[in-house]
Amino acid sequence: MNCIQVQIFRFLILSLFLFGCFSGCNLRDPLPDSVEDIKCHKVKVAPGPEDFVLDTWHGAPRLLVSSHDRRNPETSGGIYYFDMETEKSGVMDRIGEPEKIAAFKPHGLDIRTSGNRTLLYVILHDPSARQERLENAVIVYEVNSNNLHFIELLEDPEHLWSPNDLSVLPSGDIYLTNDMHGSLDLFTRRKSSEVVFYDHASRKWKTVADGIAFANGILAEQDRVYVTAMFDDKVLVFPRKEDGSLGRQETVVNLKGADNLMRYKNSLLTTAHFDDLAFLRHSKNPEEYAPSIVFVIRPEMYTKNVVFVDNGQMISAASTAMVYNDKLYISQVFDPYLVVCEVPAFMKWGL
Repeated sequence: MNCIQVQIFRFLILSLFLFGCFSGCNLRDPLPDSVEDIKCHKVKVAPGPEDFVLDTWHGAPRLLVSSHDRRNPETSGGIYYFDMETEKSGVMDRIGEPEKIAAFKPHGLDIRTSGNRTLLYVILHDPSARQERLENAVIVYEVNSNNLHFIELLEDPEHLWSPNDLSVLPSGDIYLTNDMHGSLDLFTRRKSSEVVFYDHASRKWKTVADGIAFANGILAEQDRVYVTAMFDDKVLVFPRKEDGSLGRQETVVNLKGADNLMRYKNSLLTTAHFDDLAFLRHSKNPEEYAPSIVFVIRPEMYTKNVVFVDNGQMISAASTAMVYNDKLYISQVFDPYLVVCEVPAFMKWGL
C-alpha cells in the first residue's frame, strides 16, 4: 500500500467500527502454524522497503529496494541497493531525471535486461508533489553499478489511476495493477480493481482485466499472468494471449490479504496480511506489531504451504519475499529493515 492508501485504510477501519462490517468482511484470520523453526536476522536498509528485485548483472548479487517512509508521506524516498554477500546497503544515485519529477515516492518495481542494458521500472506516486493520489507514473532507468540513469517517464491518467505493482516481460511489455478508486472501494470491498497492459511497440496502454477486489501483486509470464486479489482473498491466474489481452481468470488458491508475488522454481512466493486492525495500528506506530506470513504456492497443484510466520516482533506487515542461494529475503511496508532467514528444509526438495 502507498501512503495515500494507508490514510484511506485508516478511514475504512474507523468506518467498520462505527457502522459494522459488510457481509463477508473478515478483519482477522488466525495465524497458521509454522512448519519449522528457522534462524532469521534483521538488516537495516531504509524506511518502508516495500518491494525489491534481484540484480545479478553488476558484480556481486544485490537487491534493488523501493523505499518510502509511508508514516511521513510528504517525504521522498529512494531506490537502495542491498549487497547480498556483505549485507551492506546504500542509496542508488538517480541521474538525468526531468525537473518535472518534484517528489520521488516509489512503490512496486521490476527489472529486465535488454541487450547490454539492465532496465529498472518503478511505479511513482505523486511525482508532482501535490499530494494527489490520481497523479502517478512509471519511471524507467538504466541500471549501472553505482547509479540509475533516467530513460523515460510513462504517464497515462486513464490507465495509471492507482498503480500498486507491475511486472515487465523480456520484450518490455508491462502488466500493472490498479487497486482502488477511493475509500468506498475499500469499505465495500468492491470489485473495482483493474489489470492494465502496456504494449512497448505501440506505446499504448489498455485495460485487460477488471472486476477484482483490490488487485495487488502481479507476476507476468509468457503464457499467463498471476494477480493477488487482496479483498477477494484469492491468488488468480489469467491465460495470456499474443496481443497482450487476458483470458478468463481462475483461482489458484484462496488466501487472505496476499501481497507481492515472486517466482521460486516451479512455485510462487507471496506474503499475506492476516490482521487488518493490527496493520492499521502498525501503520501509525512501529511499536504496534502486525503479523507477517510467507507462503509458497504450487500453481499446477492449487496448493499453498507456510514458509514463515511471525506475530510481528521480527517483522511486521511483510510485503515481498524471495529466495536466493538458500536464503529467504523478506521486506515490509513501513519499518526500515529487511529480514534474512534460512530457507526451510522442505523448500530444498525441488518445489
